[in-house]
Amino acid sequence: MARYTRNTTGNRSRRELNEDDFKRTASSGNSFDGKFQSIYDQYEEPDTASERQSSRSKRRRNVWGRQSGESSEGSRSQASSRTSSGRTSSQTRSSSSRPSKRPTSGVARAASGISSTISAVRGSRTGKMIRKSSPGATKRSFGLPSVRNESNFTIIACTMILLVIGLIMVTSSSYYYAYNSTGDSLYFFRRQFIWIVISIVAMVIVSRFPLSVIYRFALPIYLFSVFCCVLVLFIGQNVNGSTRWLGVGSLSFQPAELAKLAVAIYMSRLCAENKNQMGDMKMFIRLLVVLAIPTLLVAYQNLSSGIIIGVIGVVVMYLGGAKWKHFFMIVLPAFALVALLVVLPMIIDVESMGEGALKSFLEEFQYRTNRVRAWVNPFDYALDDGYQTIQALYAVGSGGFFGRGLGQSIQKLGYIPFAYNDIIFAVICEELGLFGAGIVIILFGVFTYSGVRISLFAPNDYTALLSAGLVAQIGLQAVLNIAVNTNSIPATGISLPFISYGGSSMLFLMASVGILLNISTYSRTPAEEAAEESAAS
Repeated sequence: MARYTRNTTGNRSRRELNEDDFKRTASSGNSFDGKFQSIYDQYEEPDTASERQSSRSKRRRNVWGRQSGESSEGSRSQASSRTSSGRTSSQTRSSSSRPSKRPTSGVARAASGISSTISAVRGSRTGKMIRKSSPGATKRSFGLPSVRNESNFTIIACTMILLVIGLIMVTSSSYYYAYNSTGDSLYFFRRQFIWIVISIVAMVIVSRFPLSVIYRFALPIYLFSVFCCVLVLFIGQNVNGSTRWLGVGSLSFQPAELAKLAVAIYMSRLCAENKNQMGDMKMFIRLLVVLAIPTLLVAYQNLSSGIIIGVIGVVVMYLGGAKWKHFFMIVLPAFALVALLVVLPMIIDVESMGEGALKSFLEEFQYRTNRVRAWVNPFDYALDDGYQTIQALYAVGSGGFFGRGLGQSIQKLGYIPFAYNDIIFAVICEELGLFGAGIVIILFGVFTYSGVRISLFAPNDYTALLSAGLVAQIGLQAVLNIAVNTNSIPATGISLPFISYGGSSMLFLMASVGILLNISTYSRTPAEEAAEESAAS
């Protein structure tokens, strides 16, 4: 300040002029805060050259050394508005002791400018995430805004309503089977209620869990899921003819459910870290290998879950920047090969083939081929593979618009096997009719729409891809289950999210919802998005 004042008198020093200027300003009734007085003291001109140099270095450290990174335009404007608002409030409170006119001296202008700069630097720390432009910055740090908003209410409401509907329908569709098998008609109700409570607690914990930790441990989570998928092939539990569970006794889980979440977490990180290389064929092959390992391991015992894992990875890769031509060159031939293996036993008589690896391999797909046959014409296999499909169609068709009434289903009385699990949507159609089924479909639609919006306004690339993958999993799983219940696709063992009976599936689904809610607290509003894009342009 002292050295910025012009010397117009010739004989008097600039320092003396500034002192007189400050005294005139103070005597005019314009009082300053203590911080302006301290700033004036800092800028008092030293007597010697060495003191002047030391004073300059000190000022740089005190003022500009506080800035740790480049502040965004949105944060600077917010900080300036807060500074202006605070200055206005201070003027209003002190209006009785000083006039409203601000001083126009060099001291006042410099002090006001430095105060605004310091406030802007501090404000940038509480604004949006500062995106580093240096190469590889995403690998070194995972930044999020320090200010969190409220969780997405729509996601919470849809999830809670679906959980309540699921608990009611599990009780209604299982009490007959539970009474005949265990003697307790509320057996499945109690177990499902306990799992819902545990899952809600898990959702709340994950919704407040640091996303940076999930980002940092993405690879260990992926490797652990692959290890579990390999382990289930050797020591897995066989339940209802399928070896899909891993655990001891009733404490078991399906590694396929963990693999769905792990693939979304790890592939989102890979795509976010290598977003500038997503158009390269080498990067595409690398991502495809990462996706193929858990997909093939799960598809060996559970084709429907393997398809869901594959779709999660494809969605994340495509949104991450992969090219369509790469999908056509590699992914489509792979799906064509799987389809050929399913259809080939329908063309060739596997039983008449000689012993060999090809026969053993095709026999593994034989039951899938039988399901395709039953899907095309279920009444030709009414006592075999088409039995469940026919009973589900009877339940869907007999419900009408408003249904038979809650608890009045006939097909659940021993006709539909395990009606509380994969075929529970058919029981909903029978008891609640098209009206109740439509409400369930609308809830899933609103949930998916809200999840897509969370992905669109996510704070960074990683959270955007992760939320998109999780929403794709839940939405696709609901579509596949409803399609199976209406015989729109061949029968698969896929559950209806939040509604079907199950412990591990419910737990991992609610963990996915918790991650979505966690991301939603950092989401930007459309107005903030538009302001950031305009500032960048």
